Amino acid sequence: MPVTTIKVDTAVRDQLASVAQTRGITMAALLRDIASELEARQHWSMVEASYQRLRSEDPKGWAEYLAELDGWDSVAIDPDDATAEWPEYNT
Repeated sequence: MPVTTIKVDTAVRDQLASVAQTRGITMAALLRDIASELEARQHWSMVEASYQRLRSEDPKGWAEYLAELDGWDSVAIDPDDATAEWPEYNT
């Protein structure tokens, strides 16, 4: 895997090294974990902003979306029902 160097303040490097050492991982692994977490937070923040925009800009569309969700909930299969319907998978 190719690697690169980044410049950070010594204090930041020391903080990262301390956290990585406490977790028993390398600083590279720590940074990878942090980057993944930040990426996920950004994704879900954008999803939430989209929901908020739909709620405020298109209340009818939001109501239709919620109704569709309720429809999906009503067809969800209860795991106990599924085991009765497909006994061949109950091993």
